[in-house]
Amino acid sequence: MLGNSEPGEQGVEGKSYALPKETHDFVYPVAVRREEVAAFAELLAAEADAPPMADASGDLQSVFDGLVGEGGIDADELADQMSQPREAIEPMIETWTETIDRDIGVVYARVGAYENLLAFVKFCKQRDEDDDDPFDLPETFPDAAALLKRLEEGTDTQYRALVHTDLLPDE
Repeated sequence: MLGNSEPGEQGVEGKSYALPKETHDFVYPVAVRREEVAAFAELLAAEADAPPMADASGDLQSVFDGLVGEGGIDADELADQMSQPREAIEPMIETWTETIDRDIGVVYARVGAYENLLAFVKFCKQRDEDDDDPFDLPETFPDAAALLKRLEEGTDTQYRALVHTDLLPDE
């Protein structure tokens, strides 16, 4: 173990070890199926490959200008904000895809991972329901939703593991 051994804290008998925060982080270990992570990767790719809503930014800008006045809302800025959910989870899904080499594996979810995945799923569902948006949910979407459910259950606890940051996606 790294760090110095000290007496246990908070009434716990035994020893505790000080590990550097720069190289270690608390995570939720969650058991997942490889096809669920692959389905989420497919959802990411489908959303990234779909024509962005920014293609209509000129039309949106004229609508915004008419509704709230010139310069009230920037359509390009809005389009950038709409791509943030995907950008927040791409490294995580990529790392999980590389990590799982069997049908079932364990992924390490940082605090906030579930919320980021949920925001992306909601964004994709909104795009799918919009008749003017050419984006369609892939056929494997139910598997991606299953991954989301596993993460919800796996991160809804006070118990976390401490792992080296080499095992985690970049933040």
